[in-house]
Amino acid sequence: MPETVPNSPQMDRFQRFLFLRTMPGLADVPPEISQVIAANTRERFFPKGEYLYRSGVPALEIQYVVSGECEIIRNGRTVRRLGARSVVGGVSALAGEDLGYDCVALEDMVTLAIAVEDSQEIFEDHFVLLKRVLRGTSREVLESRRKLGPSAGFGPVSEPFVFPDRPFDLVERMAFLRKTFSFGESEIDAIADLARDVQEVHLPKGEVLWNVGDRSTYFLLPLRGVVDCRATDPDQHFQLGPSDSVGAIDAMADERRWFRAEVVEDLVAFRIDQEFLLELLEDHFTMAMSLLKSIAAGILHLYDQGHSLPP
Repeated sequence: MPETVPNSPQMDRFQRFLFLRTMPGLADVPPEISQVIAANTRERFFPKGEYLYRSGVPALEIQYVVSGECEIIRNGRTVRRLGARSVVGGVSALAGEDLGYDCVALEDMVTLAIAVEDSQEIFEDHFVLLKRVLRGTSREVLESRRKLGPSAGFGPVSEPFVFPDRPFDLVERMAFLRKTFSFGESEIDAIADLARDVQEVHLPKGEVLWNVGDRSTYFLLPLRGVVDCRATDPDQHFQLGPSDSVGAIDAMADERRWFRAEVVEDLVAFRIDQEFLLELLEDHFTMAMSLLKSIAAGILHLYDQGHSLPP
């Protein structure tokens, strides 16, 4: 179990606030948000060899690492090492998965711990922080994809959805969005608001959607057709289609396009603009948390596909 820091005075609230302002994900949030987080954290000490989290045990706290280093072990494999100014436990807590992961201190560690419930209350009151967490977890998905070899961890293209030869009506759009993009737990009015704004697009074979380095302002949810995707540094090649999202990772991460996308089989898809989605998430907290949970679960899935870190 975590202990108090031996032979060392505890950080007071102001010192915790100052430290949190040095965290990459919190440096630009309004100071009053960092103050709220600081007020809800407690200092923890984990000696070398101590477990911060255990597989199969729900993560009840999220740790901001002040000093020391730990490793995350998923299904017996070390998948990440994290040091000072990292956040540990957030992915496991947000995913809500029973298995989770082991996390063990590689050296003596000092952290600031915040209860998951307190963290979610702060998210609800301060969307700017939730937006940063959405961005950070999306960036972790992107970084993980870039490490998963030539196919970036993507599988074969799925069969096209069966749909009528006419534009979707509102109810059909709502049903599709609830089923395909992790909004199943969202309020019905939030799904309706999203369904009203999505655009049904028809793009011919040969259409280039974007090139590497273009701005990421939207993403596509294909119903039919195939998009060929090629990345560089490292070289990766994969195809996306029905049941996939095309461009959502980089759009939600607020990163430039990381692959060139070209339609190679006539495409029918729903287009969702990033800015509209963020405005919608700000108004509908349950939808935002549903999306965040899906992204966190996706990170754990990518851990399972990845390679072990060297010892």
